[in-house]
Amino acid sequence: MKHETAPASHLRAVGGKATALRFFTICARNFLPSARLLCESLRQAHPDAVFTVYLCDRDMGYDPVPLGMRIEPLEALGIPALERMIRSYNITELCTAIKPYCFLREFAQAQGDDPTPHVIYLDPDIEVFSPLTEVAEALDAGAQAVLTPHVLHPAERAEFEDDHFLRFGAYNLGFIALRNTPEVAEVMRWWGRRLVDQCIIDLPRGIFVDQKWMDLLPAFLDDVHVLRHPGYNIAYWNLHERRIHGPEGALQCNGQPLRFVHYSGIILEDTDQLSRHSRVFHVSNSFGYGPLVQRYRARLTAPGNRRLRNLPYAFFWNGARGKNAHSPGAEADTAWSRPETFLLARQAFTMEQYLGFLTAEASEIENRRATEAALVPRGEEGRNGFHFSAYCAVCGGRHSMVTSFLYSGETYPDGTPVPNWREHVACASCGLPNRVRASMHLFLQEFEPRSDSRIYITEQKTRLFGWLSGRFPNLTGSEYFGNRVPKGGLFEGVRNENFEDLSFQSESFEFLLSFDVLEHVPHPERAFAEAFRVLEPGGRLMFSVPAHLDRYPSTIRAELAPDGRIIHNLPAEYHGNPVDPEGGALCFRYFGWDLMDMLREAGFPRPFLFHYWSREFGYFGPGQALFVAEKPR
Repeated sequence: MKHETAPASHLRAVGGKATALRFFTICARNFLPSARLLCESLRQAHPDAVFTVYLCDRDMGYDPVPLGMRIEPLEALGIPALERMIRSYNITELCTAIKPYCFLREFAQAQGDDPTPHVIYLDPDIEVFSPLTEVAEALDAGAQAVLTPHVLHPAERAEFEDDHFLRFGAYNLGFIALRNTPEVAEVMRWWGRRLVDQCIIDLPRGIFVDQKWMDLLPAFLDDVHVLRHPGYNIAYWNLHERRIHGPEGALQCNGQPLRFVHYSGIILEDTDQLSRHSRVFHVSNSFGYGPLVQRYRARLTAPGNRRLRNLPYAFFWNGARGKNAHSPGAEADTAWSRPETFLLARQAFTMEQYLGFLTAEASEIENRRATEAALVPRGEEGRNGFHFSAYCAVCGGRHSMVTSFLYSGETYPDGTPVPNWREHVACASCGLPNRVRASMHLFLQEFEPRSDSRIYITEQKTRLFGWLSGRFPNLTGSEYFGNRVPKGGLFEGVRNENFEDLSFQSESFEFLLSFDVLEHVPHPERAFAEAFRVLEPGGRLMFSVPAHLDRYPSTIRAELAPDGRIIHNLPAEYHGNPVDPEGGALCFRYFGWDLMDMLREAGFPRPFLFHYWSREFGYFGPGQALFVAEKPR
C-alpha cells in the first residue's frame, strides 16, 4: 500500500478534493499473517490509502520485508505508562489499550496537502470485500466518528440477546473511524488515560476492555455517525440477521454491498464450528458466512504462515491476574514465568531511532539520573563503596548490590564520584555485575532457551560460565590462548578458540553469547562472519560491547598491522582478562553504530539493540545496551 495518498474514485469530493484515508490495525507477532490478509484485502479496496500495523509485541523474530506492510513497534507510541501496562495486562487487554495512542500517532503522522486525514481502525481478523464508501462519505460530510453497532434490530431470541450488548457494549470496536479534529484528539487522550488501568473485563462494573468506553462517544462528540449498513462488521454476534449472497467479486449482505467480514474467534482447526464464541452457528447454517470462513482459514493456515503463527507472545498472555477470559486456551504464560521479573527493554534498529528516544524521554532520563544520584552516599561515608537492595533475576530474589567507585570516570557537581554503574554493581549472592545480570535476564526472558539448547559462549573461566553450565548441559565455552595450543584444543582444561577463526562445524549452535569480548578482537567483522557461520538458521547472536551510542563510527584505539605490530591511535587501554589477570586484554575499539553495518555485511539482515534501565533490578547508568542479530531461516 502506497505511503503517499491520492483521491480514491469512490470518495465524495469536498471542496473539489477527497480526504485521504489512513488505516491501521494492532496485533501480536502471531497475528501478523492475519494482518497481512487484511492488508491485501485493503489494497484491493483502497489502493491509495496508507496502512500501518502497530505491533503489540517484540519487534523481532521475523523478517518484515516479505510481509510487505508498514510495521511500527510498540515503543513508537510513546506511552508514558507502557511498562506498567505490560506488567499488568494480558494480551487482549494490552492490544486494545494502546488503540487511542495509535489514533493519536496516526493523526500526528499526517503530512503533505492533507494534514487532516480520516483514520480507520480495523481488527486484524477482518477481511475487506469492497471500498468503505459509506464511512468515507460520512466523514467527508462532517461526521467526527463512525461506529458500527453489534446488531441492527432487537435480538430477543438470538444466541446473543439484547442484554448481552448492554454488558459488552453497543458498538463493536473491531472497527472505528475518526476524523482528525481537536475535539476527537481530546477524546482520544481521555480514552488513553482511562485505558492505562481500566482496559479490563469487569462486567459487574460495566467495563469491557476498550469497547464499552465508546458507548460514551456520542455524548462526548457532536456528529457521531452510527452506520446501520448490513454489509459492515458481519460476525458471529449478528449472523441471525445477516444473509451473504451473490457472485464472487460482487458479494452482498441483505441486498447491499458486502464491505467487510469480521472472523472474530475463528477456529483454525478444520472443524464445522465458525467461532469459539458461538455454539449455534456452523459452516452449514451460517447464511453464506461459512464458506468465507473456510476460505480465510485455508489462507491463514498455509505453510508459509506456520512459523509466524507459532511465534510466542513476548509479554504475559494471561496478565498479572492470571486469566484471559477473551482468549482461552493458553493457561500458562508463554514467556518469562514470573511477571515481577519482567524487564522492559526497548529496541532500536538505527542510531536515529535510539537518539529519538533520548530526545522524547528527556525528562524520564533526567529522573533516572536523579534516582541514581540519590543512592550515592556523600562525604567519607561511602568512599570505599556502598550497598543497595535490588532484585537479581539470575538468583531469583532480592539481594544486596555491592557498588564501588573503581574506574569512576566522572563526578557529581559536589565532587562525589559517579559509580561505574555498568561494571561495578555486583550482586552479593551470585557476584555477577550489572551488564552480565541484565544480559542473562534478557537472554532468558526474550529467547526462552530450552535446557538442551546448544549454546556457545566466548568465555569459560568466569562465574557466568559456571552458572550457565549448571543449567544448560550442551553449553560450550572457550578462552583465547593464542598459539599456546591449537584452536579447539585444551589448555589446562580450558578450550582455546579464536573468535576470528572458530574451530566448530557450520550450523553448530542455536545461540552464541559474547559479553565484552569483541572490543578485544582486532577484526570484529571476521568474528561476526564466523558467528554467522556457526549459528544454525534462526540462531541468534547476543553480545555486549563498550559502545558510544551517540555516534556512528567506532573509535579505533588500536590496530593490528599485517606484520603483527600493534599500532596505538590512543593511549593503550587494558581490560580484565581471566586468562591473564596481570596483563589484561588490550581494547582495540569502542564501537559505534557502524557495527550494525558489519553485522549486515556478515549476513544478519536486521540487527538491533536492547536498551534498558531499571531501579527494581539495579540496572543503572546511561547507554546500557545489548546487541542481537538473528541468522535468517
